Amino acid sequence: MTRLGKAMLVGLDHTPEAGIKPYTAQVAEGFRRDTRLERLRHMAFYNYAYNYIFWLRSRSNDPARLRKLGRIERMLRAPLARSGRTPRAAEFHEIDFHFAEKMLDPALVDRMAASMFAPQTFTDPYLPGFEHRGAPEATDHPFLYMDAQRLFEDPAFLEICSTPDLIAFCRETLGPCAALSWAWAWISQPIDFAYQNQKWHRDVVEPLNFIRVFVPLSPVETRADGPLEMIPKTSGFRDFCEARRFRDEELESIQQTMGAGVVLADKGDVYFVNTFALHRGTPPVNRRGMLSLLVSIGPSHRTPFIRRLKLREIPAHLQPLIAKNRSFFRHLVR
Repeated sequence: MTRLGKAMLVGLDHTPEAGIKPYTAQVAEGFRRDTRLERLRHMAFYNYAYNYIFWLRSRSNDPARLRKLGRIERMLRAPLARSGRTPRAAEFHEIDFHFAEKMLDPALVDRMAASMFAPQTFTDPYLPGFEHRGAPEATDHPFLYMDAQRLFEDPAFLEICSTPDLIAFCRETLGPCAALSWAWAWISQPIDFAYQNQKWHRDVVEPLNFIRVFVPLSPVETRADGPLEMIPKTSGFRDFCEARRFRDEELESIQQTMGAGVVLADKGDVYFVNTFALHRGTPPVNRRGMLSLLVSIGPSHRTPFIRRLKLREIPAHLQPLIAKNRSFFRHLVR
């Protein structure tokens, strides 16, 4: 591989993070059909997406620079669009957060939870090489990721992503080019210390214009349920922009100034977060699951590793909704 500053030319055996199978492994395991055209397509898209993130996006975390680049991206992708003008989108841009009560049917959330808590292979993006096969309760590892491709093909996941109001809010906030560009489903296990994602941080390796959509898979009623904690209005804050974890005492002053709070939610509630704002998970007392979608204009460096589904592979009752929103699903459905 040739390094060009923060940029890098990446090949078919490269993976963007632990737990995501590279192109060669996806071919070997039968997830992808390997042809010369597919190899060229993957190489071109992955090198574009990787360097968009690791050269253009993460070259500096200065919020003023990122706002300027974000405006340029929106202008280039949709010059006539007017995003962020509805009251709820304007509020999101101001405070980095939007909460939607009962956006989803609780029975749909239960189906997603059943898929994630079923025995399967789990990984951990913070621990390369870790793998657990079986039921989640059979291990005490603190953080279990569902396999990405299994998640993207799950009927309950596809139905959640097809929710009209979820898509509408993302478009109101980001513009008509908003698209699902990755997703995570994880289980947090009870531990007596803060794991990696449970320390204060910003998500700094994400596209220029993005939203994280969170779907709790069980009620989050108290701190014991492991809620998200965030400091609103800090995505534009110029301090603490380093790509690292922060201690409570470092952020004591900003917490007093800006306020910090936890996000409590019932089953079926959905919340939208600009996770460039300072935030953290909190360790739960009981095992709990979370689904999170990445919606963005530009791709994530992970996006090329989504195996695109044919529309006929989608459950029949979802095909009209997805066909109506092909732009939103352009990375997932062809």
